[in-house]
Amino acid sequence: MPFFKAGSRLVYYAHVPKCGGMAVASYLAARFGEIAFHDRRFAALPEPSRWSRSSPQHVDAATLDRLIPLDFFDACFAIVRHPVGRAVSSFHFQKELERTIPEDMGFSDWLERLPDILARDRFAFDNHIRPMAEIVPAGATLFHIEHGLDALIPWLDGVEGAARGDRVLPPENARGAYAGASGARVRPTAEDLDRIATIYAADFDRFGYVPDAPRPLRPAPPLNPEFRAARDRDLQRLGLPWQRLRLRLRRRLRRI
Repeated sequence: MPFFKAGSRLVYYAHVPKCGGMAVASYLAARFGEIAFHDRRFAALPEPSRWSRSSPQHVDAATLDRLIPLDFFDACFAIVRHPVGRAVSSFHFQKELERTIPEDMGFSDWLERLPDILARDRFAFDNHIRPMAEIVPAGATLFHIEHGLDALIPWLDGVEGAARGDRVLPPENARGAYAGASGARVRPTAEDLDRIATIYAADFDRFGYVPDAPRPLRPAPPLNPEFRAARDRDLQRLGLPWQRLRLRLRRRLRRI
């Protein structure tokens, strides 16, 4: 449950795992200063030393509601992702980096076990496999990662009442950026898609996705010409032609 001060306003970021969270947290910290309730060292602690079942940044909405009423915050946002892409990303992350999945276990076998895993422990894998609908509070402003994260920046400008900071949000922790990544990316079968549609039915319904279409039903939010120009200048400043870098950002965000 990272939260931060944007000017005089307190903002809650409902951090859904595997939806570009590290990149967003880094941008927020660079722009607004250190963010609260965000513990990057949580996984390194022995379980008896942890104060909660999940890291604070991955808190579910029901737990948050018991601790802090949502109207305590002036604004709230979340980034969501197609449940199929999120499931694939979670599998690779858990198998290649966290090493919580046996080396000989494939994606289909893992998916088949997910309902039982979630039934035994709703906080499994630090909420990486928990339905997004259980993490994102009602009324949060939504951004779909398939649209890229450009629109988040002018939204933050509006919340703060000032347009400042970088106009681009580079990805972090994409597959391939950590040492264990290897082999081809999983390609779900038709049976896998049916299983994901069942496990994450609430996510498909609430966030506007369908199993066999890669993009959300909702169109991308419009960006005004002034922001586009500023974004393109920042992309050029990073040392690559903006068209190439923008394509790289979008591709890597989809692999996170």
